[in-house]
Amino acid sequence: MVAGLGIVQLLPPFPRVPWGRHALGVPLIVLGAIVSVTAYREWRRTQTALRRSEPIPQSVLPRILVGTITGVAALSAVVLLVSAVR
Repeated sequence: MVAGLGIVQLLPPFPRVPWGRHALGVPLIVLGAIVSVTAYREWRRTQTALRRSEPIPQSVLPRILVGTITGVAALSAVVLLVSAVR
């Protein structure tokens, strides 16, 4: 979340890409919110499984993180390339 806020508020605007900061920062802010909610839900599921001596459930967080970070990285490359074209 902090990275997204930093990008939106502190990063200088990209030349010819006025929407670039928001396109990069907003997904990171949303990712932070999703990770916090998902982590709490998975913690609760793990605690329940441990109390019942059941197998620990698999986490979806790695998939969420990989997908979002890969998407933001690809979007960053596009924004940088578009802003560099004269």
